[in-house]
Amino acid sequence: MIKSLLIGGLLATSSVAIAQERPGPPQVLMVKPLRGGAYWIEGGRANTGFIVGKTSVIVIDAEMSPDMVKQELAAIAKLTDKPISTIIVTHADPDHVAGVPLYPAAARLIEHENTWSEVVASSNDPTGGPLTSVYKRVVTHKPSHTIAGNETVTLDGVRIQLIHIAPAHTSGDLIVYLPAQKIVYAGDVVTTNLGRFPVIHFGGSSLGWIATMKAMLALDATTYVGGHGSLETKAQLEARVHDAEERRAAVKTMVEQGKSLSDVETALPEPGANPMFFSFTRTVFDELTKGYPPASPPWTNIVKH
Repeated sequence: MIKSLLIGGLLATSSVAIAQERPGPPQVLMVKPLRGGAYWIEGGRANTGFIVGKTSVIVIDAEMSPDMVKQELAAIAKLTDKPISTIIVTHADPDHVAGVPLYPAAARLIEHENTWSEVVASSNDPTGGPLTSVYKRVVTHKPSHTIAGNETVTLDGVRIQLIHIAPAHTSGDLIVYLPAQKIVYAGDVVTTNLGRFPVIHFGGSSLGWIATMKAMLALDATTYVGGHGSLETKAQLEARVHDAEERRAAVKTMVEQGKSLSDVETALPEPGANPMFFSFTRTVFDELTKGYPPASPPWTNIVKH
């Protein structure tokens, strides 16, 4: 029941985001080299990336639409004739997984256990609207391997650390770290175009986001590719963590004083925040007053005979 509520909320939020898009010129992907065979792609619905290994290509996150996938495959083909062998998904948001069925069928799919759970739940959600159809296509591509916590793998000669600290942006965030290249692909744990504070979806956690960011920033990395927006330095991301901790502490103080959500939001505005999502302030208020995950009586999971 709790899982259904979490996924339903995420789908409702994402549906609003898609509905509010306006027709415009075709999006053009921009492939930007980093180092050691690693690239990031800007210009689609979300940032993605890929790494050219010894004999194949490892893709980080899936583009969302057929046109974007076609552009990415064409861009990779211009750089190398090596086939795509692996797709690593950082989380279950549709702008990071919707294109999975459009990549080569032989490619290995890797994601966190909770990401797969969210995909399955979303594909069966009767309240998801058009996104349910999206996930019904994605769920036909079961991951070859799921991550429970942290794993270090070597894929086609590329050493990769796959890191899950806690629910942060979503319940299944996966940080992809290339130690030799000192590069982090952070997914939507890092979004640099949605205001000063992070976006936490249902299933994520403000404390989990802070813990994940601190673990990510403790890595020996110099380049951070977020799920949306431009690259930022470690110092800039550290400032984001400081801001989030400071805001969370301020909300907690007001909650302990018995202040209402309206009081808190009036005293602690978030200029520049994306109105399609709950503010970080609202997320923290809900966590401190309603609990995480949403509270339910202990007997709701009793098996009925």
